[in-house]
Amino acid sequence: MLGDYEPAAFLKKRYSLSGWKAEAVDWGVGFAEAAIFYFIILPLVLGAYPPAVVVQSCSMAGTYNVGDIAVMVGAPFGSIRAPLVNASSLNYSIYPNNISEQTQELIFPGGQKVPVTKKGDIILHISPINGEQIIHRAIAKVITPQGRFIITKGDANPIPDSAKIECAEWVQESGGMRCTKIRSTVSHICTSADKGYPGCLSTPVPEGKVLGKAAFTIPLLGHVKMLFMHIITLGHGYPGPMWC
Repeated sequence: MLGDYEPAAFLKKRYSLSGWKAEAVDWGVGFAEAAIFYFIILPLVLGAYPPAVVVQSCSMAGTYNVGDIAVMVGAPFGSIRAPLVNASSLNYSIYPNNISEQTQELIFPGGQKVPVTKKGDIILHISPINGEQIIHRAIAKVITPQGRFIITKGDANPIPDSAKIECAEWVQESGGMRCTKIRSTVSHICTSADKGYPGCLSTPVPEGKVLGKAAFTIPLLGHVKMLFMHIITLGHGYPGPMWC
């Protein structure tokens, strides 16, 4: 019978296991098979690693909710859907130039304007600011003499991830500087040196930092993982709200 050659059945028969030992083998083999499927087979099939990500914040509210699982596929620069801009530098500005309204346009050197819409692909990338994974929408692809980059933005966030909020007042604390008062305007973009600067989630994303783009969504199933982590980490499985 085929069942006799399954890993768990083979091990239990080979070592004459029963009771809790046999159950432990079933669990161990099950976890191993799931890990092989998730970490090896799915990335090979989908061309993206990780092959899926659980949404943990409300920055994409209206498109994703907390607990949604976004399944990823490979995302070479040319395959990412977003307006393409050739620019001399990445020093774009935004319109309107404040943090209380949704950004309507990106303005690049030379006056090139790109409307900000929700038509671009949603990508997963590693933030050059803090090294964390961010799943936000591509709103522009930029080719410069320094390389190829992607500007990203959360659908529910008023400004792009790389827009640098101006701080009007800093205070010194044991962990470093903290901004206690921000200006309403945005006049710069974030660079990799701006770690900890308010409003800097990312920089313009180098193409090599893109991990994949969203292919489809499994609604809310990620709450299973987040709830499990919430239990085993004693209340730290949910970094933000449970629902948007």
